[in-house]
Amino acid sequence: MKSKEKTAAPAPGAHYQKELDREDRPIPDFLREIRPDTAGPDTVPIEKYISRDYHEKEIEGVWKKTWQWACREEQIPEAGDTFIYDICGISVVLVRQRSGAIKAFRNVCLHRGRRLCDYNARVSELRCPFHGFAWKLDGDLKTVPTPWDLPHVEREKFSLPEVHVDTWAGFVFVNLDEDPSPLADTLDILPDHFARWDLQDRAIIADVSKIMRCNWKINKEGFLETWHVYATHPQLLASFGAFTSQFDVYDTVGRGMAPLMGDTPALANKPTEQERLNSLTYQYLAGAEGPPVPEGERARDYAATQGRAALKDSIGDKADEYCNSELMDTIAYSVFPNFLLFGGPGVRQMYRWRPYKNRHDMSVMDVVLLAPFDGERPEAAEHRTVGPDESWRVASELGGLALIEDQDATNLEAVQIGLEGASHDEVTLAKYQESLIRHFHRLLDEHVAAIARKTE
Repeated sequence: MKSKEKTAAPAPGAHYQKELDREDRPIPDFLREIRPDTAGPDTVPIEKYISRDYHEKEIEGVWKKTWQWACREEQIPEAGDTFIYDICGISVVLVRQRSGAIKAFRNVCLHRGRRLCDYNARVSELRCPFHGFAWKLDGDLKTVPTPWDLPHVEREKFSLPEVHVDTWAGFVFVNLDEDPSPLADTLDILPDHFARWDLQDRAIIADVSKIMRCNWKINKEGFLETWHVYATHPQLLASFGAFTSQFDVYDTVGRGMAPLMGDTPALANKPTEQERLNSLTYQYLAGAEGPPVPEGERARDYAATQGRAALKDSIGDKADEYCNSELMDTIAYSVFPNFLLFGGPGVRQMYRWRPYKNRHDMSVMDVVLLAPFDGERPEAAEHRTVGPDESWRVASELGGLALIEDQDATNLEAVQIGLEGASHDEVTLAKYQESLIRHFHRLLDEHVAAIARKTE
């Protein structure tokens, strides 16, 4: 019996670019870029996910050396507002200055080492709760209790150690390195690609952190490819391009673009346009049908028209400038080491992954939803933490997204369990569909190797 002829692999980006060809509005040039990268590694050592020793190398090579998104500017809007960012046992406190600038300091009292600030607040000084040492908002020493007993403390040398801070599009980044490269090197192509989407003019409408029982890399990698939708989120297959996504690799940034409600070769039966819309709005999980799609109209076009009309309430006629792909598709940019942000107008989610406290086998996934607004900027939504034994669905502010995150969490925590008991030594990566994971590990290896060379 003759074996079946193998189906030729599609050209990188072919399916996604086909959807762009159908657009009736101008397409931004950067959406037309096709930058495939199938370079190695083909495999990743399992020890990267389960080894405490490797975790310690990451602390030195990654967390102490890279720019990391800490908060949004709107979370520290007034002088004296503080925000705490913790990473692997290192605590940083960001402080809005009276000049409007933002400074960041190691969140440690220089007297006996107590954590200086325990929670985000508006303060007039940074005062240690243990003995009352206090510093001005700019980090200079302000108050020494019983100074007669500390004649050896030189006031001008007792300022809080500063941490490098920089901003872009409303995001505040910190870097623990003494001499970091410019933030622009990390942002890569983001400023050019996101210029038309006005992220600085968005407000936080949801801010949720979930503690999970898996390494932070397992957590992140679950969102660097789309083909898991086929098995993990089958209710989305009628609308989501699980096998038709385009993946592009730049310097420090990787991009994945998944078309919504386009052709779905993952399904044997072609869904109706109504089924495509229902799938898009997560209605199969919520138990209700979506609005009726007009006869003869593509669900993709209908949904984009509705979304464009809704967007006009906050940004006016500028909504007409955006093509259907910008309104509908998943256009996700991964920034090394731990940040993923979604492009386009309207409500978009931002993801971040970190080790939980200083654990190599647990992590925190942060989900922040940003939305455009009309008039005065609303206050940022309150932060919610979801425990390791709780469902994402306790965070009702995430809407249908919480249902999807629950499905992902089940797999990601099971990956950790599987790897810890595995008899093989490596995980295997697909050439194209997992190219962003390959890119991530190349950057990770470079950072860890750089530190290893310095210690030799």
